[in-house]
Amino acid sequence: MAPSPSGQLLIGVDLGGTKILARAVDPATGKAQGRVKHVTPAGPAAVLDALVDTITKVDGWSEAAGVGIGVPGFVDRHGVVAKCPNIEGWDEPVAVAAELTERLGKPVVVANDVNCGVVAEHRLGAGRGQTNLLAVFVGTGVGGGVVINDTLAVGDRGMAGEIGHVTVEPGGRPCGCGGFGHLETYAGRAGIDREARRRAETGGTELLVELAGDGPIKSRHLARGLRDGDPTTVELLAEAADALALVIGNAAALLDLPRVVLGGGVVDKLGQPFLDQIAASDRFGGFGPDFVELVAADRIDDAGAIGAAVLAADQLVGVSI
Repeated sequence: MAPSPSGQLLIGVDLGGTKILARAVDPATGKAQGRVKHVTPAGPAAVLDALVDTITKVDGWSEAAGVGIGVPGFVDRHGVVAKCPNIEGWDEPVAVAAELTERLGKPVVVANDVNCGVVAEHRLGAGRGQTNLLAVFVGTGVGGGVVINDTLAVGDRGMAGEIGHVTVEPGGRPCGCGGFGHLETYAGRAGIDREARRRAETGGTELLVELAGDGPIKSRHLARGLRDGDPTTVELLAEAADALALVIGNAAALLDLPRVVLGGGVVDKLGQPFLDQIAASDRFGGFGPDFVELVAADRIDDAGAIGAAVLAADQLVGVSI
């Protein structure tokens, strides 16, 4: 669907595990005004209260035609959030869209937060001008989303684009989801952290563990280990690049994708050399790296909130606004 006309405001909200961020957005241009933040409380009831409070305090709320919310969890087509693993106490399905539509008196669209970032990159960032696009975000885990014929693919269960849980090594390392050999186990920071600590205990180098101490291994630690030529860091990032190359190449072949956008904390920190390493991998899937262009995400400010507003505009055009 085409975006709403320029000047039509929607409220975009990025609901995270630690904070709620809301902005008033012109979805046709991505320009935003107002900026209200709220600490994310525990439990869905308290979160819904906090969302109402945050949204109604945004400058431009009274003129806004609707609301888009990005949520870190599984969301179905009707805006029901199955669970939010990053929000304490949210273990049961909640009809967020219906509940907030009633309480706010304006239409509310709810989507997975990664999908909101994908929409922002497609419409306003490094994927602009592409009819078909895959965006992959490499951070603590690996998230992604797919745009087909200018429309975000969602799937029957809201799981389209869950690229982090594509198998790259059958029977491989355990994944946080309970599966084995998934992409995010090899390329996400949490998976790299587990493997780095295992290797440190069994004779591998310990630099990453020493840098992180009792905390998680961060992207900056990976960049430091790579810069220092630490063997474990070099090996783990080579495995990450290989895993990403395999899955991205296969996805490009399956969906005939001319461009893939890569972002997230790991890609942002390691930069273009990491994208080049992925493209140069011997494990690049499908028709190889010449078939698809790999580009870095534009790192749009408040991309989650802006993408939520853009996605809401697409779904509300011709319905309520």
